[in-house]
Amino acid sequence: MCTEHSFPAMDRREFLRLGGAGIAGAVLLGTATASGGRVLAQARSSLAAEFESAAREYGVPKELLLAMGYVNTGWEMPPPEASAYREGDIHGRGAYGIMQLVKNPFENSLGVAASLTGLSEEQLKNDRLANIRGGTAVLADIQGRDKPADLNGWQEAMVEYGGIDLYAVEVYETLESGASATISTGERVELPPQDVEVPQTLTTQGRRADYRRADWRPAYRGNYSNRDRGNKQIDRVILHIAQGSYSGTISWFKNPDSNVSAHYVVGEKRRVAQCVRNEDIAWHAGNWKYNRKSIGIEHAGFAGNPRAFKGKYETSARLSAYLARRYNIPVDRRHFVLHRNVPGVTKTCPGRHFDYDKYLRLVRRYK
Repeated sequence: MCTEHSFPAMDRREFLRLGGAGIAGAVLLGTATASGGRVLAQARSSLAAEFESAAREYGVPKELLLAMGYVNTGWEMPPPEASAYREGDIHGRGAYGIMQLVKNPFENSLGVAASLTGLSEEQLKNDRLANIRGGTAVLADIQGRDKPADLNGWQEAMVEYGGIDLYAVEVYETLESGASATISTGERVELPPQDVEVPQTLTTQGRRADYRRADWRPAYRGNYSNRDRGNKQIDRVILHIAQGSYSGTISWFKNPDSNVSAHYVVGEKRRVAQCVRNEDIAWHAGNWKYNRKSIGIEHAGFAGNPRAFKGKYETSARLSAYLARRYNIPVDRRHFVLHRNVPGVTKTCPGRHFDYDKYLRLVRRYK
């Protein structure tokens, strides 16, 4: 479920258990006692050191790994339950950690990572150090023995790793522009801009999104109900957080076995994808009555990350303003509904970091 969790720090015993895994740059952190001595509180290496160690071990460019981690989770380490696999759950894709290793009935890169590294699946799910090493091992295995020195040579492997061409686009856009963030551990992480070529994706020919600012990225036909809903049948918008990345969420909607979808996905850089036509019924609310009468908007990110909605409010509010105009939807809390407020839903989605009042103010402004 889309239950909010803070991003956890790594336990010292887990760090020591992973000590033989080729992890560099570790430091012991301590706290002062009343007697003036110090006790060991935690052992943790910097994120940059963890990526560098994995890059060196598996022959993968560190910059590429940093870009993947930023696209996947904004360089945070979500807890395993954030997006654990749950059948028919829109937020339950089964993707784990900063490298989004996947385990569900249809895909098992988590198991591949365990086999390649000798680490347990629990370690790979819970420990940031192990997760980075596992994801790097999977990527290196996809690429094979020929490890290109040039970043552009990894594009095909990136598509296979993410399961969709859009993932490679996101990673290479991040490489091209660079990225920086202060993550929940207090560490400042920087990825300088790189000289790369951003791959082009094929657009679906002959169809356009209902919303002119959106790209048409259709969900699998069996993941929504084909209906001809008119204006009077749509009277609310339901707001979600995806518990995953932009490309990962779209890929999940395209999966024939997921049985979930939303009409729109909002990402960074003013990016919007439409996955289900407005007149069709997406399977997103967990309540059929609400599904029948609503438009569902997913926002890429994780509920536990305070930065999850940064740069997305305006993009999403413009989309919602368009929907309010088109379907004559009043801009209030009764008609713009947080997923957690749908009857029968036991979720905290979209989480405490979503500024509801700010969002509605922006929708009214753009309407």
